[in-house]
Amino acid sequence: MLDTDQLRSFVAIVDTGSFTRAAERVNKTQSAVSMQIRRLEDQLGSPLFAKRGRGVRLTESGERLVDYARQMLQVEAAAFASISRRALAGRVRLGIPDDYADTLLPDLVTRFSRRHPLVELSVVCEHCATLVEQIAGGDLDVAIYDGEREMELLREEPLRWVIGANSRAHEVRPLPMALSNPTCSWRRAATSALDEAGIPWRALLGSTNSSAIAPVVQAGLAVTVMPLSAMRPGLKVFEDFEGLPQLPTIRIGMIESPHARSPEARALAEEIRAVFRREAPPVQPDRVFAEITFPKIDPARRARGRAAAA
Repeated sequence: MLDTDQLRSFVAIVDTGSFTRAAERVNKTQSAVSMQIRRLEDQLGSPLFAKRGRGVRLTESGERLVDYARQMLQVEAAAFASISRRALAGRVRLGIPDDYADTLLPDLVTRFSRRHPLVELSVVCEHCATLVEQIAGGDLDVAIYDGEREMELLREEPLRWVIGANSRAHEVRPLPMALSNPTCSWRRAATSALDEAGIPWRALLGSTNSSAIAPVVQAGLAVTVMPLSAMRPGLKVFEDFEGLPQLPTIRIGMIESPHARSPEARALAEEIRAVFRREAPPVQPDRVFAEITFPKIDPARRARGRAAAA
């Protein structure tokens, strides 16, 4: 029989992309997690991870196991919650900008549903201005937000110039840009930096949906801007700044409904904080894990931001 404690460590490695961070999640030492994986591999008679550069990737056997492992842990959590009568139940509404949905939602939903399997999580993907309106109107309980309004600060990271993996679009003048609507803070930062540097540019594509922007950039037709936590496969950061100005740092935070906060909403807010406390972004769809670090927010500053948002 498979040991669910070993499976929990296995899934934690998949979700966090690191044996070290997985150990923190399951409250074990890294050596203990490594030993669990070796025992699981011995039992199954097949390796689950293989080295790739500075990280690891799932083997074919690991790919087959991961969905079964998630289902087994979900059933275990649901059984415990149902019988112990200590479970949260109900519905909670989350708003998240479309830019972060691909990278943040898989990890966040996995964590939340594992801990609170009886809670229905409703997700709305919209641009930040709409999310603020829905929070104020009581249509959302919690929203992830990037901008300058008062909020609980979760992370600061610089905007980056982003191109397709094999693109030379950054060499074209006027610089072809694929950006969001004119009210987007990312767009304003990019166009202001270009204007101040005297670099001609043109709007090749404008859309509030990142799913429309990403394919155009991936195809090598345009340049865009985003933080690392919004990066998708097929894109790369243009690091050498050949002719392109440096971009400012953005603030990513959380806003909560001013109305009565349910236990489910408070639990969701805590899971969002936990996701952002991690040093690396969520696992990319190709399941190749790499160590990428972000600036940490000073705890005192985080507390001040939380108090201002309350």
